[in-house]
Amino acid sequence: MLTLVHDVDDYDAIERTAPGVASRGVHPGALLGLVGIYATMLTSFWTFFARDTSAGLVMTMVTVLMIVYFGLIVGGILAADAAMPGERQRSFREFLAGPVETLNDVVTGRQAVIQMLFLPACMAVLAAVIGIIARVSQMG
Repeated sequence: MLTLVHDVDDYDAIERTAPGVASRGVHPGALLGLVGIYATMLTSFWTFFARDTSAGLVMTMVTVLMIVYFGLIVGGILAADAAMPGERQRSFREFLAGPVETLNDVVTGRQAVIQMLFLPACMAVLAAVIGIIARVSQMG
């Protein structure tokens, strides 16, 4: 019989509850921002570089690899430490002002977001700039 929705017990073996992860971990909104930046970069790749069949094939492979990459990240997050039942998830504003535990230190949420999003944002801007230069050079 095909089961589309698993019982809660199916994931008990891989889920660990960790006290404080909702108040000292990375907010899900920051992770969504990271995925959004990479999606923007992928969209600019499709917009500027998928002009013919062979380029479309390459872009399809890049898209598949990015989906696998982010699927593994999301799967790792789902299998990582979970908040204690009933523990309140802090708001994004509280996350930015509050502490985030890293391997070596405790930083603010604002510092964590900058560390997570700065390089991908620069890459997305550069991908768009390279795409614009490629399109302009093709016209002239």
